[in-house]
Amino acid sequence: MSDSGNEIDELKTLQREAAELKAERAKPRSTRRSAAGRKSETTEDRGVEAAPAEGPAGEEQAPEWEKAVRDLTTDLERTVNEIEEAARERPALALLAAFTIGIVVGQLFSRR
Repeated sequence: MSDSGNEIDELKTLQREAAELKAERAKPRSTRRSAAGRKSETTEDRGVEAAPAEGPAGEEQAPEWEKAVRDLTTDLERTVNEIEEAARERPALALLAAFTIGIVVGQLFSRR
């Protein structure tokens, strides 16, 4: 009985930590960076300015590449969710598709 109690406590702790990380991820990137008080080492090494540009109203704006990456990430997440939903609805078709993709990729990388 005590094992299940410890596991429940551990699960609650993990859920709380996950919620905190999710809330931190939901914050804007510039807020997280200023709260952490640090810059990326890769941008410092390259001599690239890490601070976002100022907008017309004096508010900070993310560089265009950050917006593009964020948009691509959102699109990728949406696509993965759609694929997962389709796999749940039709598991046999998902298995057949995965097998077919495996064969195609295997043929592409074969040395014939």
